[in-house]
Amino acid sequence: MSAPIRIELPTNLQVGSVNAYLFTEPEPVLIDTGLKMPESWAALLAGLQAHGVAVADLRRIVITHPHVDHCGQAGVLAEQCEAVIEVADVGYRWLIEFPEMWRKRIAYYQREFLPRVGFSPEVIGLVSGYMEQLVEVYAPLPKERVRPFASDGVLELGGMSWQVLYMPGHASTQTCFYQPETRQFIAADMLLPKTPTPIVERPSHGQSRQPALPIYLQSLDKVEALDIQTVYPGHGDPFTNHRQLIQKQRARIQLRKEECYTLIQNGHHTVLELLMKMYAHYPEQIRFAGLWMLVGYLDLLKADGLIIEKEINGVWHYETRN
Repeated sequence: MSAPIRIELPTNLQVGSVNAYLFTEPEPVLIDTGLKMPESWAALLAGLQAHGVAVADLRRIVITHPHVDHCGQAGVLAEQCEAVIEVADVGYRWLIEFPEMWRKRIAYYQREFLPRVGFSPEVIGLVSGYMEQLVEVYAPLPKERVRPFASDGVLELGGMSWQVLYMPGHASTQTCFYQPETRQFIAADMLLPKTPTPIVERPSHGQSRQPALPIYLQSLDKVEALDIQTVYPGHGDPFTNHRQLIQKQRARIQLRKEECYTLIQNGHHTVLELLMKMYAHYPEQIRFAGLWMLVGYLDLLKADGLIIEKEINGVWHYETRN
């Protein structure tokens, strides 16, 4: 059995280190790249060297999804090797136009999303500033070096055929890879020891915002149905017993959703009020990190028909149905 080799790469993000995976045979293939930062580059070089691979030896670089911790060094690698960079069709534009696409998301957050959750201009400025910094940990990637693959296709990795599985929720561009004969699953950020953040994304023109956490749970159903022996996650150690982890995470989401509903019943009607209560265990300066999960709980409660969303003076308000 040809198993992916884990290379752990440091980041300066709250998520901690990120995993790249290496196949050495029949050709050197790297899955994901880490952030563009000196410490990550040094760790990647050391990880490749430990298995007899130099950067120039790489023939393919496969990106699970174009978040900077997974693709930030792809441009640096492209300068030092002739590898083809591959990404799913759903993530192609994000990978080749990352700064432009990211700044469009920042603008959406500044003008629409963050004002509606009730954030002050000062907090919006802080969040926007943090998001701007992420452009600095991405190396530009020449379009001609990138080859898209079908998000429901097949990839050859390690001498085996892996099914490409489109798994939105954490990101609308995310793909995972499943090898049914060996029951291996390269999970990206779909399945992690801690529930991944359901990122609020900028909706397409004329479309409404997609509810990320409900979409994530639909993807989780698909993963649970797979016969998996070993999970290779985007963060943390590889693990087994994926269904046990899924059940634990579902139970946690249900519990927090119920807490959110109770708070609304008790008179906390805006996202900001709910955030201050549900994430009081976070230091105030980073409490906004819970925003995306909280919006997800609200999306679930709306889908269940338990709450109503209204907009009052440009801010979302939530009330229970009588």
